[in-house]
Amino acid sequence: MNQITQIFLNDAVKLEIAKVSETAEYLWQREWAERNGGNISVDVTDIFGELPTSLDSFPHCHLSMVSNGKMGDNSFPKESAGHIFFVKGTGERIRELNHPELAGCILRIDDNAEGYHILWGGRELPDYAPTSEFISHVEIIMQKQAAGLPDRCVVHTHPLELIALSHHSKYAHDDELYTHVCWQMIPEVRAFIPRGIGIVPYCMPGSKVMAEGTKAKLADHDVAIWEKHGAVATGVDALTAFDFIDVANKGAKLFLMCLASGYEPEGVSKENMQHLKETFGL
Repeated sequence: MNQITQIFLNDAVKLEIAKVSETAEYLWQREWAERNGGNISVDVTDIFGELPTSLDSFPHCHLSMVSNGKMGDNSFPKESAGHIFFVKGTGERIRELNHPELAGCILRIDDNAEGYHILWGGRELPDYAPTSEFISHVEIIMQKQAAGLPDRCVVHTHPLELIALSHHSKYAHDDELYTHVCWQMIPEVRAFIPRGIGIVPYCMPGSKVMAEGTKAKLADHDVAIWEKHGAVATGVDALTAFDFIDVANKGAKLFLMCLASGYEPEGVSKENMQHLKETFGL
C-alpha cells in the first residue's frame, strides 16, 4: 500500500496538536478513556497556512466509502467545506495520541463537503479514517462558530462520576436537578460551569439522534452528558474543553461520595449560589 503525501506543519498547528496530546494523557490518567473510548477533534483551519494548489496527490475519501461504515449515511454540514481538522482515528486509543501522527490525522473537508483529503498523519495510510463520531464533532463546531463563539475543539470522554450519576433515576432525566447537585458541592463548579449540564437521553453511539441531541444541549449548556455513556464539551482548544468536563465531574464525584457515605449532602445553599452568580456575573 502506498504511503500518503504529507504536509509540513507550522508551529501554531503543532501547538494545538500538543494540547490534544496533553489532554489525552489527562483522560487516560483519570481512567476516562478505556481502550479506544473517547475522541478529540480540533478545527485548525484559521492557523493552518497555505495549502498546495492541488490536493490530487493526497488521498481522498468520499463519505459513502468510509471503511468503518458508520459515517456512510451522514454528511458533513455544507458550511464545513474547506475546513481543516486534526482528529483522532477510528479505533485508535486515546493514550496513543502521544504519537498524534499514528493515532490521529489532519484532514481537509473537500469543497463539496462530501468527503475529505488526508493531509498529515494517519499512519501514512491512504485509507485511514477518522472516528465515526467525527461528523457530529464537525456539526457541533460549525454551530458554535455560527453563533460567533471562538470554540474550535470537541472533547468526548468517559468521566466516571458523571456517568455514574447519569445512571441515577432521580437525576438522569432532569437537566436542572442534575446540574444543581453538581453546582452545590463546591463553588468552583457553579463558577466555571455557569450554563450547567445538559443530558442527552441514551441512544446509539455515533447516531444522528446523538449528534442532534448533543448540539441541542451544548447550545445552552457547558457540558453535555450522554446518559450512561460519557460527556462532551467544547472550547477554544483541547485543554479548555477538558476543563469543563473536569470541573463538572468534581461536582458529581463529591455528591456521590456523600451518598456513598450514607448521607444526603447539605450543599451550598441556593442563596449562596445566587451570590456567586451575582458576584461573578454568571
